[in-house]
Amino acid sequence: MTRLVVCLLSLPVLAFSALAFSTTATAETWKLAPGETKTYYDVDFTRVDQSSGLIVTRIAEGKANGPYRSWPASKGPILVFALDCGADKWMDLGMDFDGTKGLPKGWRKEAKIEDISGALGKAGKLVCETKDTLPKVELP
Repeated sequence: MTRLVVCLLSLPVLAFSALAFSTTATAETWKLAPGETKTYYDVDFTRVDQSSGLIVTRIAEGKANGPYRSWPASKGPILVFALDCGADKWMDLGMDFDGTKGLPKGWRKEAKIEDISGALGKAGKLVCETKDTLPKVELP
């Protein structure tokens, strides 16, 4: 009986852990897009949402040898975006100052703004060009 109670009590913890894992990247690999000099994108965070087809990515200015959590605040925040590559539109999902922010509730309903390259530079173009090779996951 005790095992059953412990097992049942652990289910919410496991469910929460799975949700937390799906909204945050397990690693951070910051790379410069070709032609960029200081704007990096996180390769490990970038992925395609299965239900909407939108690409979720994040960029930051600074240095590549993260993790971002150790960067000084003067380097600026991580900017989180969702991209609709077919329409050349992007959605602002907010800023992350320490690398721990997940996706906001209702993020798929954010207003779409034109010109991905204008917002994300060459990183946005690169992410859209490699959409077919990105991991496809069910995001909350």
